[in-house]
Amino acid sequence: MADPTEQRKTLGDATQVDAVCTELEGEIAALRAKYEQYFLGIERKPPAAEHTALKKRVNGLRNTFVRQVATKFRVEAVTNKMVTYERLWARTLQEIEAGTYRRDLFKLKLHSKSREEEQRAEKKAEREAEKAQKVQQAVEKKPEVPAVAAAPGVKPVAAVAPGKTGPQAPAAAVAGQISDQKMKAIYDAYVMAKRRCNEDVSKISLDGLAQTLRKQVPELMKAHNAKSVEFKIVIKDGKAILRALPKDT
Repeated sequence: MADPTEQRKTLGDATQVDAVCTELEGEIAALRAKYEQYFLGIERKPPAAEHTALKKRVNGLRNTFVRQVATKFRVEAVTNKMVTYERLWARTLQEIEAGTYRRDLFKLKLHSKSREEEQRAEKKAEREAEKAQKVQQAVEKKPEVPAVAAAPGVKPVAAVAPGKTGPQAPAAAVAGQISDQKMKAIYDAYVMAKRRCNEDVSKISLDGLAQTLRKQVPELMKAHNAKSVEFKIVIKDGKAILRALPKDT
C-alpha cells in the first residue's frame, strides 16, 4: 500500500525545483542573519512572521516529487538545513525565556567562527602561493629546448614564457621510441589545438608529424642527457605550437 504522504506529493520539474532550492537557500541565510541580529540585541523582536512564511515554502518543497537523484539530494539538503536552524533558534529562544541565555557567549561563538574561517582562507592562500612558487621554480630550471625541425605542415617549436602554456599532449617518448597510439594522441591534440586557434590544418599529416618527431627525439635526448621526451602544446601569439620537453625520468 502506498504511503499517504507520498500520495500528497506533486510531481515537479527538476529545473524548476533547482531554482526554488536556490531561492530558499538564500532566504534561509537571510532568516538566519535576522535571528542572529535578534539574539545580539540589534532587533527587538524575532522574525517570527518571516520564519512562518519560509517554513511553509520549505514544506511545499519537501512535498514535491522529482525523479532526478541529484535534485532529490538537494531538496533533502535544503529541508535538513532548515530543520537544523529551527532547532538552534528554538533552543536559543527557550534559553532567553528561561533567563539562561548569555548574549556575550553568542557573540564569542560568532567571532570564533569568523576567525576560523579567516584562518582557513589565509592558510589556503599560503598553500596556493607556495604551490605557484614551486611551479615557477621548476619551470625556470627546465633546460631550453631547441626548435624541432619542421616537417610539411608542422611549424618549429619556439620557447614560450612561463604561464602561457596550453593543453599538454597526452604522450611521452621513452628511449627514443613513440608508439603509434601515442603518436596518434599527439597528432589529435595538436590538430585540435590548431583548429581552436582557427589555423589551417590541411597540410598537417600524421605520417609527416611522426617522421619529424621520431627523428628529433633521439637527438634531443642525447643533447640534454634525458631519459625521455614529453610533448606539450603551447599557445603563442594565438597560434598552437608543439613543444618537446626533455625529462630526467
